Amino acid sequence: MFINNSNFSTLNTICQLTINKISEWLLANRLTVNYDKTCYMIFSPTNVNITPLELKLNINNSVINKVASTKYLGIQIDENLNWKFHINELCLSLRKYVGVFYKLSLKLPPNVLKLLYYSIIYPRILYGIEVYANTYMINLHDLMILNNRILRIIQHKPITTNTNELYTSFNTLPINKLFQYQMLIHAHAVYFRLPSLPDILKNKRQLNNEVHMYNTRSSQDFHRVSINSIFGNRISSNLGAKLWNLLPPNIKTENNRNTFAKLLKEYLKLQELKC
Repeated sequence: MFINNSNFSTLNTICQLTINKISEWLLANRLTVNYDKTCYMIFSPTNVNITPLELKLNINNSVINKVASTKYLGIQIDENLNWKFHINELCLSLRKYVGVFYKLSLKLPPNVLKLLYYSIIYPRILYGIEVYANTYMINLHDLMILNNRILRIIQHKPITTNTNELYTSFNTLPINKLFQYQMLIHAHAVYFRLPSLPDILKNKRQLNNEVHMYNTRSSQDFHRVSINSIFGNRISSNLGAKLWNLLPPNIKTENNRNTFAKLLKEYLKLQELKC
């Protein structure tokens, strides 16, 4: 659950009342909570230091501990929302395959090695990339280098090989571009398939021509709200709209999803959208 309040004391009170209601519901339905997996985290503006402050929360007289990060649905969420914990954990998971792929590359043909990459490495990188890759490039650096290394081993390429060649031969994208690709695939669904999406996504969709009546070149683009904060600029709906608006007309007017995905991947192979 997410609870928002600018007053720390009020926040504590609302959180405890909410926890009490959850506890009553669990009891009424003969369910129990896993105390070891129950914790809380404080998200705050970057210019406010509240590290020493802690909420006093409990459920059934068991204290709920404050944590700096916690795993939810396979994603390591951290209190600063810079996703360093998740990226570090992902790197640890992938590093153990470096030696394995090196040995396999000496025995298996290229098509089998490619199949193994897309079965073992690629799904781990792709899972949750719309979330964890929404960060600064410096935080993604180690993961990108590791992925390059694995691709280089599989393809028997020297260290001097251009990284674009590694990805082109496997028809995939570097992690930063793969993040943009996934965000834009979602933006395409919001733009062209709105009726089939959940209401929470429908409410986030707004075009420029729905805000003003000026017949400009960007009238069919997503309308973006100007937010003067790091978190605000990286909200997925805001960032997705910005990336979409940067696409050339021949791509963002393509309503067929498969054709759009193909055009988008070829475009991103050649250049990165600067946002």
